[in-house]
Amino acid sequence: MCVRSASQCYALLIASVSHSLSPPAAILVTLVGIVASAPISDKLDILNKDTIEQAHSLINKILEDAPKAHAAWINNKGLTLGDNTIRLQLNYLKSVIPSAPVLQNISNISSMETCLADMVKGLQLHLNLLNEIIKKLAQTDQVNVLKSEIQELHSLIKKLQKQAGFDPSKHAKDEQSQTLVHDLHKHLTTEFMIQVAAHLTLQQLQDFSCDVLCSFLSIRRMTSNMSMAENPKTVQLCINAAGL
Repeated sequence: MCVRSASQCYALLIASVSHSLSPPAAILVTLVGIVASAPISDKLDILNKDTIEQAHSLINKILEDAPKAHAAWINNKGLTLGDNTIRLQLNYLKSVIPSAPVLQNISNISSMETCLADMVKGLQLHLNLLNEIIKKLAQTDQVNVLKSEIQELHSLIKKLQKQAGFDPSKHAKDEQSQTLVHDLHKHLTTEFMIQVAAHLTLQQLQDFSCDVLCSFLSIRRMTSNMSMAENPKTVQLCINAAGL
């Protein structure tokens, strides 16, 4: 399986906004080579460019709104989104939250099909997790907005699958993740654990959304007449979250 390395992902993001970023981040793009993708132009030309742009816009919204949902939900000052020290401290609790799929680097038609399928799985996973946590925490406007954006992006990616002629049924459901989500309530027995579960879910959503952003930048890069320009704010957010 050819999975995308973090360095490839962020080099691609940095390249899209290198003129707008701090020097250390901009320098990184000169250190990491981006592997050229095999031609898949025939399949990409089938995709509706408006659908790609709508999905790309929603990814940026999710990245901007995840911190807002975190601020509205999390009152424990020790849980900061994107703090790598806190990531390490809470590492022993990560087994409570099902992991998101690792997205493949899009290099051919097969990897593109798998990548889109894993995006759908990952977005559905985070929707399910948020719905479980909402049973314990108050529904806030910020969380509801975030959920709506995830659901809309989920629908758009399924639309892209259909446009490309991909068969979603070929990709097996992640039964283990579904079981872990279903069992999450067993761990939400204290206020601290509820806050930690919400924090870890939003942190993982942010990380996964950065990977989705990388994938869509790859799709746009390989699709004729599509701009590679990125939102510097969300790119910097992803770079900071990765500790680069």
